[in-house]
Amino acid sequence: MTYTALSLRFPRDLLSLISLLSGLFLTSEGLKAQNCENRITIESGTQQFSCTDVTVTSDGDVSFVTSCTNNGPYHIGGGASGSFTFTFSHPVAGVTLDFDTFDYDHTNGSPAGVEEVTLEINGAFYPLSNAGLPTPCYNTQVILSPSGGLQSPPCPVGSFTRSGCEDLHIQTSISTLTITNNLDNGTGIAGGVNMAIYFCCQPCTAQAGLIPSPPLNLCPDAIATVPPAAPNVLPQGTMLQYILFSDPSDTLGSIVMISNTPEFSFDPSVMQEGITYYIAAIAGNELNGNVDLSDRCLDISNEAVPVIWNPRPTVSFSVNDPDVCRGKCVDVLLEFTGAPPFTLTYTTPFMGPTTKNFIEHTGIVQICIPLNAVAGSLDIQAIKLSDMNCVCE
Repeated sequence: MTYTALSLRFPRDLLSLISLLSGLFLTSEGLKAQNCENRITIESGTQQFSCTDVTVTSDGDVSFVTSCTNNGPYHIGGGASGSFTFTFSHPVAGVTLDFDTFDYDHTNGSPAGVEEVTLEINGAFYPLSNAGLPTPCYNTQVILSPSGGLQSPPCPVGSFTRSGCEDLHIQTSISTLTITNNLDNGTGIAGGVNMAIYFCCQPCTAQAGLIPSPPLNLCPDAIATVPPAAPNVLPQGTMLQYILFSDPSDTLGSIVMISNTPEFSFDPSVMQEGITYYIAAIAGNELNGNVDLSDRCLDISNEAVPVIWNPRPTVSFSVNDPDVCRGKCVDVLLEFTGAPPFTLTYTTPFMGPTTKNFIEHTGIVQICIPLNAVAGSLDIQAIKLSDMNCVCE
């Protein structure tokens, strides 16, 4: 790596400009390689990455710079304390931080302009265990404070030091990270740090498993039941549920029902007979008792189980000539709905239950009228009908 530095000397009353002038240090070979290579660059709002979205907010004295080792863009504490907070929509596995400026000043034997950078991870103070590596911009390495923050080392009375560090790696699951520059500038002399931040994606470990089941063809009153998904992997904070959906090309956008158990009942208010639906298992972060469908690591079982709730079969009767004499026979036309073959059991006033099979959607049965039949209407009643999928009684 090479860089160009502009060296300037300042009288004491201009020391408040020192931290801002770090923006004059530029790299000529780009950013160095990072253990965590996803670099956050927006000043505020949300930046999208493949594994998470990062929302950046700030408080207090902050600004944005191009600085020596890391090209910024964050500057905290030009003349007062300030902070940046980074919120990750999906937790990340860790961050790498670069700081290229820490200021420490002694005036008349008492410290002034002392600053300390501290971190909060997931809402709690995070004591650092090391101060990273020296930066090529300043040959003075930052130090750890007794509490676990970062400070520039003490300097001789009547002088000041500028120091930095880079490749400060923090490996832990992070949902929120707040970086604060706590500035105690008793004499009005400014401090400030320039900072770059990178993060590592959290490996996706939740696994929904597979559902070993053939397609289901059911009647509307039958419950679609499949074996539990297995094997599944559910890290802490994740859960497993089952979904019924209608479009394999838009699984999450076509969810009809969600269940904690691998079974679904037909609901005519949101479902249609004869439509193919699909059952799958999902595993992801728990949110208010359900799997968070926006979880970037959401896992869906690889093969969904097709299920159809078929309409019940029907039969209708008709004759060409409704007038039939005693001792004569009449052909009764049958028309079926459903999936053949059909099995029909019917009765007439002249005979008990009769069962016949039909391989098409139409058929004929012959009814003969006894000589002693009483004049009047002839009732043919279906008492049982089944097709390939359902039985009606």
